[in-house]
Amino acid sequence: MKNRRRFPVITAVAAFLAVCLAGCGKKTPEPVEITLIHGWGTTEEDHVVMRDIYQDFEQENPDVKLNQLSMPSGSEMVRKTEDLLVAGEIPDLVFLGGSGKDTVYQFMVENDLVLDLMPYIREDREFAGNLAPVNIDFWTTGEEQLFTISDVILLSGGYWYDREIFEAAGVEKIPETWEEFLIVCEQIESWAEKEKNGVECLQMSSEAYLYFMDHLLAVQNSVSGNAIRNQRLYLEESAAEDALYTLREIYRYSRADGDYSYRDETDAFNDGKTAMYINGIWGAPMISDQIDAAYALLPSEKGEKISCESACLGYILGKTGDEKKQEASVRFVKYMLSTPVQERILKETEQVPANSHVDIRKYQKGMERFVQAADIVKAAGVRIQVPDNLWSSGARDNFMEGIDDVLKGEISDEEFIHSLK
Repeated sequence: MKNRRRFPVITAVAAFLAVCLAGCGKKTPEPVEITLIHGWGTTEEDHVVMRDIYQDFEQENPDVKLNQLSMPSGSEMVRKTEDLLVAGEIPDLVFLGGSGKDTVYQFMVENDLVLDLMPYIREDREFAGNLAPVNIDFWTTGEEQLFTISDVILLSGGYWYDREIFEAAGVEKIPETWEEFLIVCEQIESWAEKEKNGVECLQMSSEAYLYFMDHLLAVQNSVSGNAIRNQRLYLEESAAEDALYTLREIYRYSRADGDYSYRDETDAFNDGKTAMYINGIWGAPMISDQIDAAYALLPSEKGEKISCESACLGYILGKTGDEKKQEASVRFVKYMLSTPVQERILKETEQVPANSHVDIRKYQKGMERFVQAADIVKAAGVRIQVPDNLWSSGARDNFMEGIDDVLKGEISDEEFIHSLK
């Protein structure tokens, strides 16, 4: 009787072991590993969010393992990528974030190290529909190749202003021309001196002057003006001198030196110490809730509305020759452009999504400043590129290093302009 009772148990155990052994014969494929190099490496809130969004790619793609090489800044991201290229290693994925145009991007394109994304776009209508038109327009080469895709659009060409300061200083109208802008600056300065409250009109960084320079050139009836309006940069000496003349007038109302950064600008504005804060609409979440801020476009010669709407250098994919890695990298870019991810980027970082299917106004509650600024920028009749797209890295660096000296009169206009060519 005992033997009869044991037999079914032994049989069941044997069957279970057989199933297990059979299962062991079917190995789960190892996930494809790709590495993404990016500059979202700090503890700032938007950096943390972007790293989380990147890592969540694995949930939708369990056959891919994403390794992040998180650098704390764009310059360090570029340096790390350059080091890999010098060592003969082609990175799988790099998020340039507007940096490295004349170094990483140019080198990889010229040496056939970057994947052309146009074939993938042509074969996938959904992917094509999620791309920003300005990305296609600006970055498609003469050979109809596309080597970079951005997941956000940069809307800028203006400044934030403190409504309370403007009202207290008696400013009744937002300036539309440079002449009106200087009048407003004088008005605010006179009020601040009378009240002895320490408020300044502006505290501009070198990068802020670069935006001003482009806008001053864009309104000129000159070769330089025509070039910028057609999305490229060409500096005529006379045109640059005219722009520098106006910048000197503005410089009188700005209390900052060449080492001043946008973070310093932000802090001064949030402390109620400056009336205006030069930044794109992405500055909205950095402004304190205690400041009654609104957005306005930079002035022009005759009141023309000019703004920047650009797709900067975004993701580039290494042409490694490994089909599985390349396919996984393309899937990652598609993921970043997908509607759910684009909604997360908008809601959690207040960046403008590249995917036009995401309606910013749908999320207006709690993001009123951001939406107001986006409306202002998009309503402009003339669009130019942001400085990162117009200027070479060398010229941009020389501008930012020398602008304070030339405005102080420590170097000549001729010497400064020559350094930009």
